[in-house]
Amino acid sequence: MAAVLASESAELAAGRSSHVAALARPILRPVRREGQGRLRPPTRGRAANAAHVVAAPDCAPRLAPLSVAALVAIAVVVAAAVYGLGLFAGAMTGGAEVPPTTTVVRVGPGESLSEVAERMAPGSDVAAVVERIRELNSLDGGAVRVGQPLTVPFSR
Repeated sequence: MAAVLASESAELAAGRSSHVAALARPILRPVRREGQGRLRPPTRGRAANAAHVVAAPDCAPRLAPLSVAALVAIAVVVAAAVYGLGLFAGAMTGGAEVPPTTTVVRVGPGESLSEVAERMAPGSDVAAVVERIRELNSLDGGAVRVGQPLTVPFSR
């Protein structure tokens, strides 16, 4: 122990200790020369005794991707659901169908094609019935004369 103290006292006499001598080394930094472009910013190294950071142990395991067969099955189920909802919505619109049976009626005073359609096919889509009346009677416009005979669809 006396030898260690003697060596430290000699270094102190020289003006530096062994610990300070290790820290007193010059720090070398890269010099930017003309035309070299940008230098990378300095990075900090990991401390020597620092623990390595790992993902938290409570993370859920990664799920395997779905197979092609599973994706096709899901697509078929979704397509069937959309088709079924479309049929259900079509059924809920009411009697949008034009009645298949026809009869001949005369246009009353002040009556239009839509009024004739409402009178002869109640509960049906008026626009569809008017279009069918135009087809049956070869009408171009919506103008009709009082007393004009029209073939119209009707429902009972």
